[in-house]
Amino acid sequence: MCYTEDGGSSFWFMTSSSDAPSAAEYFQKHIGQELDWEAHAVTVEEFANAPFTVYIAEQKLGDLVLVPPRSCHQVVNHGGLTVKTSWSRMTLEGLAIALHHELPIYRR
Repeated sequence: MCYTEDGGSSFWFMTSSSDAPSAAEYFQKHIGQELDWEAHAVTVEEFANAPFTVYIAEQKLGDLVLVPPRSCHQVVNHGGLTVKTSWSRMTLEGLAIALHHELPIYRR
């Protein structure tokens, strides 16, 4: 986190990479949304009812949060304005994952 006012922070809700198929199915069948459309803010109750583990991290000023590849994640800001920097990188392994698992979603 690069900047925050009034001690603000951000709460990150994330799944493991291996739970990507379960997360997509949960969004479709139980929440009635497409995960990749990013059109729904998941509630704490929906995360609590999910059939997979949801990891929660609080990011404060100076903290770096690493998001696993294919992780279903959501960020909730708390307590004031926050500014975060995002760094996207692509490894050869990540490229293969995207080609075989992510790209087909957008070809439906």
